[in-house]
Amino acid sequence: MSREDLKRLWWSLPHPEVKEEMRVIKVHKISTNHYECKKVTDVVGYYSTFSSSYNTLNEALDFARKLMKENNEYSIVLH
Repeated sequence: MSREDLKRLWWSLPHPEVKEEMRVIKVHKISTNHYECKKVTDVVGYYSTFSSSYNTLNEALDFARKLMKENNEYSIVLH
């Protein structure tokens, strides 16, 4: 069996994707008076992000809490 045959065989075999699902809402400070609230969904077969910027940490946290109330599968992470 040649090297090319082995490569074709290897890539034709099913490889299980071991991936931990992640559903988080990240709040972090970008600079002075600039905060970002980012919703990240990373699951098997699907990746999505959504972000908004705010002037205060309280505004960003309020929005993060609102997103969490809409879908309680998410957790808030302060960065």
